[in-house]
Amino acid sequence: KMYEKAGMQNTTVDPKPSINEQLGRGTVTFEIVESTKVRIKKVNFEGNEAFSDKRLRKVIKTRSWNWLGWLTGAGKFKEDQFEEDKEKLRDFYGENGYVDFEIKQVEFEFPRTNRMFIDFTVSEGSQFRVGQVTFEGNTVFPQGEIIANMRDDRGVMTRPRLVPGAIFTPGDLEKDLLGLQNFYGSQGYIDARVQAQKIPNVVARTIDLKYVIREGTKSFVEKIEIKGNTKTKDTVIRRELALSPGETFDMVRVKISKQRLEQMNYFEKVDTKDDPTDAPGQRNLIVAVEEKNTGNIALGAGYSSVDKLVGYIEVTQGNFDLFNPPNFTGGGQKARLRAQIGTQRQDYILGFTEPWFLGRRLRLDTELYYRDLQYLSDNYTQTILGGSIGLTKQLPHNFTLNTTYTLQEVDIILNNAFLNSFATTIQNYEYLTNNGVVSIIGTNTTPAELPVFIQQAGKTLVSSLTWSLSHDTRNNLMLPTRGHLVQFEPMLAGGPLGGQADFYQLEVKAAQYWSPANLFSPASGTYDFFKEHILEIIGNVGVVSAYGDGDRGLTGVVPIFNRWYLGGMYSLRGFEFREVGPKQPLTGEPTGGGTYWFGSAEYSVPVVPRVRFALFFDAGMVYPDSYSFTPQEYLDGTSTGFYNSNWGIGLRLNLPIGPLRLDYGIPIKTDQFNDGGGRFQFGVGYTRDF
Repeated sequence: KMYEKAGMQNTTVDPKPSINEQLGRGTVTFEIVESTKVRIKKVNFEGNEAFSDKRLRKVIKTRSWNWLGWLTGAGKFKEDQFEEDKEKLRDFYGENGYVDFEIKQVEFEFPRTNRMFIDFTVSEGSQFRVGQVTFEGNTVFPQGEIIANMRDDRGVMTRPRLVPGAIFTPGDLEKDLLGLQNFYGSQGYIDARVQAQKIPNVVARTIDLKYVIREGTKSFVEKIEIKGNTKTKDTVIRRELALSPGETFDMVRVKISKQRLEQMNYFEKVDTKDDPTDAPGQRNLIVAVEEKNTGNIALGAGYSSVDKLVGYIEVTQGNFDLFNPPNFTGGGQKARLRAQIGTQRQDYILGFTEPWFLGRRLRLDTELYYRDLQYLSDNYTQTILGGSIGLTKQLPHNFTLNTTYTLQEVDIILNNAFLNSFATTIQNYEYLTNNGVVSIIGTNTTPAELPVFIQQAGKTLVSSLTWSLSHDTRNNLMLPTRGHLVQFEPMLAGGPLGGQADFYQLEVKAAQYWSPANLFSPASGTYDFFKEHILEIIGNVGVVSAYGDGDRGLTGVVPIFNRWYLGGMYSLRGFEFREVGPKQPLTGEPTGGGTYWFGSAEYSVPVVPRVRFALFFDAGMVYPDSYSFTPQEYLDGTSTGFYNSNWGIGLRLNLPIGPLRLDYGIPIKTDQFNDGGGRFQFGVGYTRDF
């Protein structure tokens, strides 16, 4: 295997054992004749008419050598991989209706000792379509009702794939059989069996399908028994089950229940089975679980272009029980303790989650935290001491509703050098002019009017309530290829909630994911080429406005830590962190704004396994006032402009330690406070945090 992996598959290894029976031991000598490294020059196909050589080469992993071969392994012959590739070819043709496909012969040619040609000779056969579809043995349900109520293992209604005229494929037949079986299972006919008889017509090149059904009798749940849960409470398991005693023994709900228990990540194994009882039509449901360790201690370090170097330690318990000392496990709750210390920040977090608050599917999240953030500015440090409590409810049709109350004390600590750059008093002089001679006849000192930014230094107690309504249809959280995430998030601080700051915030965020493969048939080569290409489009807009006493009596002023900012890894990547938008004219310090918008488009493609290349465009701006798109204007007549923008390229790395992203953004339109030089941005994740 080692030589084969190195591309030296013609190496011979001959073991020579030598046994000493008197001493009861032996030695083995391996005689190795190393071959030269062999590269696959080309993979050819003969006899293929429906699909080109280029299309078939994409089906298999045994490929000719290319300049990325040192990274991808292309060009090396591996016996195990080659056997899998032959099966992939058979499956590929089968899933395109060529059920008679055969690999007639495979030849290996060595024009030179270090070069290899692989020649496949294939027989495609004919493409078969579905002829007639009939049912036999269904006495309880008519054929139309059965077809109309087919469903998958999640209980989602499905349509039959193999209808008259459709291309016949084994995969679609398996899915249709599952849909028919699940229909009967959902009605309590757990002993029902559905088999398909395939009747080929070689002349017409069709396959007639006859579904032979043995229905059995309907069953109900008498009782549910939980076994193997030595740590997890029965109630934690039972509340995840989708059926109850006395109900129809719905096998689809049983499968959903098993999926829920597996997703909890509490068990090594989850098994469900029915158990006959003495009562006719009654079955017991047996749920057997095998517990696993749910506690975890993690140590790590990371780096990003915003946080710089960070180290952390985190202790988590995924099956926590607040009321079960001294082990505190088995209640289905979650607890987290995290300490994070870096060159630009410190975070200490204690979190607790109850996923079934008040015995309902209502998640309760609480958190206590202290944060010391130095990366926000070179001129001040921001510390936050606070806590939050929130409720989250999953609603029908992919909607989620969240309400969170937060109470925190935010302290803005200005650097002395920065603070001293502003005069605290103004010396006023009274002059008298007599015959052209100017004399000072009096002086007085008055306090200087400091910028509002300076007046916000110190501690502010913020009491706020945030609501969030989101709609999420993404098919994958890490690398979605379709679907969207839309979120509306209003927030109210102060007023009836108390605290020292009165303001409110409105924000709408949306992200759409799409792949060009959706334009083509899954059976086409174009579909395979585009299936991992992803277009991500993001659009955000928000407003924040003061009311009442504003920030500690500064009427009309929103605290600087709750204003909008743009720039950096997760917004405009061609600019430094927070550098897009209003600034203090004398120092260039970002002061945030009351209105912002942001838009982004990113197109990413796979390069090699675990590596993607991205091309992106970002645009947006922060404006000083609420409900206004008027840019910040300065005394010299310049302004930030209506928008700043950039384009750039990036890499997305799916490493064992987690997904990473590296971007290089190049400004297109900037203001006088930002230059046109490119920026490297480094962070975590395939997609940007929402």
